[in-house]
Amino acid sequence: MNEIELGHDHWLRWVAWAPDRELNPQYAHLPDMPRYAAIVRHTKPDGDQCEGMITFDSPVARELERGEMWNVASWDPLTLSPSLLCHCGDHGFIVDGRWVPA
Repeated sequence: MNEIELGHDHWLRWVAWAPDRELNPQYAHLPDMPRYAAIVRHTKPDGDQCEGMITFDSPVARELERGEMWNVASWDPLTLSPSLLCHCGDHGFIVDGRWVPA
């Protein structure tokens, strides 16, 4: 697993968009995206691992998704908005490639 350490027991890994267009010709007009989304993993206070996925705002995502999307202010180092609120209650920001607790 190729993860980026964000600090504060948080890690991120990229999710690509690259469908098999022979099986999914309806997506032939959409370009591949190596950074379509990300999975953010963190350690909860009880020591268990938790993770959730965020989708980056892009023309491809706007065509495919209906949920919330994150704006990328900078890819390197990664800076996103708005904040990330995990289903377990963990809350923070990714600023300059680092996790900043909210």
